[in-house]
Amino acid sequence: MNTAAVSLLGRHGVVLHILDHYGNYAGGLMPAEDMSSAQVVRAQVTLTADPEQRTSIARPLIAATAANIRWALDTDLLDGPLASLERQLHAAGDRDALMGAEGTFRRSAWSVLDTILPAWLRLDGRTRRPPSNAGNAFISYANSVVYARVLTALRTTPLHPAIGFLHADTDRRRNTLALDLAEPFKPLFAERLLRRAAAQKTLRESDFEADVGAASLSRDGRKKVSAMMREELSATVYHRTLRRKVSYKELIHLEALKLVRLCLEGTSYTPFRPWW
Repeated sequence: MNTAAVSLLGRHGVVLHILDHYGNYAGGLMPAEDMSSAQVVRAQVTLTADPEQRTSIARPLIAATAANIRWALDTDLLDGPLASLERQLHAAGDRDALMGAEGTFRRSAWSVLDTILPAWLRLDGRTRRPPSNAGNAFISYANSVVYARVLTALRTTPLHPAIGFLHADTDRRRNTLALDLAEPFKPLFAERLLRRAAAQKTLRESDFEADVGAASLSRDGRKKVSAMMREELSATVYHRTLRRKVSYKELIHLEALKLVRLCLEGTSYTPFRPWW
């Protein structure tokens, strides 16, 4: 990487995202030009500074993410935990309570996912930085790619990616709005693709590398998962409002625009849920 490469990427508006050895998001190279808008950022700050407003956005975001996990795994084993989560979300009065309810549901979902995975690909509990086994390495890699795609989408809007609603103030090193917006999309690319890869036997144990307490995708494994992600991002569905087909990648951009309308017009935010 040199200044000529950086200049070339910048001129063409290409965002470069870098993942570390374990698939965690390490950083990115952004073009110099951006679409920042003081009006949008002021409205964004005002919304996130109001605990009631922030909770009113975080609550449906968690509910949609949980529903998307249920959709991705396609099993009635999550009906009970999902109903319990909905009751907890209704009673939760602040972000910490919301995050606690979400964590409980996530643990149930990962346990259910393990029941449909081969033994060598099971999560056995979610671990990060670094992932402890093959299943966690896959989830971390897929989640990082989704996060990078969401961050790219946010960079094409006037929104500030570091001012979030659900993950606000929880991680100084990350763009919290990108973390928020990635939540409802992660199940489509992480849990869903892992389930599909297991069913179709796309992945092998040799596609992962194991160390003491850590695991990562091998070079061939990263190629396989990257190809799966690219294919899925390019897949299209018919959008009922736009009355045309849109790719999953475009769906992420449309989700970012929903938040722009929330800031500028006060339009209520309804998080993404698959309709197909």
